[in-house]
Amino acid sequence: MTVETWLLFVLATAALIATPGPNVALVVGTTLRHGRTAGLLAVAGVNAGVVLQLCTVAAGLTWIVEVFSAHFDLIRYLGAGYLIFLAVQQWRSKPVSPGVAAPALAPERAFARGFLIAFANPKTLVFFAAFLPLFIDPNAGESTALWILAATFAVIAAGGDTLFVLAAARLGHAVSGRYVRIADRASAGILLGGAVVLLAAGRR
Repeated sequence: MTVETWLLFVLATAALIATPGPNVALVVGTTLRHGRTAGLLAVAGVNAGVVLQLCTVAAGLTWIVEVFSAHFDLIRYLGAGYLIFLAVQQWRSKPVSPGVAAPALAPERAFARGFLIAFANPKTLVFFAAFLPLFIDPNAGESTALWILAATFAVIAAGGDTLFVLAAARLGHAVSGRYVRIADRASAGILLGGAVVLLAAGRR
């Protein structure tokens, strides 16, 4: 793999990460309701799921990809259902009074939220299996290159998600008084939007 090919992959990946999806909906919604720390823990969970999917592809574990593909609709429905559940919880949550800290979310719960949504998204796993090989020469036996691409994608994804969290945290600090409730409702709407994106996702 040449440097030029790698740079092309970086640009393509950055463009993909900049497009919000279920993962971004989760980390932003979590940040708006529970604060920056919870949002960053959700990012850690999301990227643990992404890394596991990338390792699956890089290691050539095609049977896992086939299982996800075979149960594509079921898995995405479960993921969307979980996002809807979180959105309803967010919508029905008690408003936070001005000057009061955001309600705490247990670190393991914040991490688990992110991991479940990321790893249980069959579209990303199938996408990785089709996307990464586009940038290597299969006849050259570039297995190392596949791992490099996977690591590159993971780093860019983590950076992009972190930027979304920092922006959401700043927005959360900017609202006060009656606007706190609006932020809560907005975070619920973002989670619901992520569920809609997941439900609308097809195999192609």
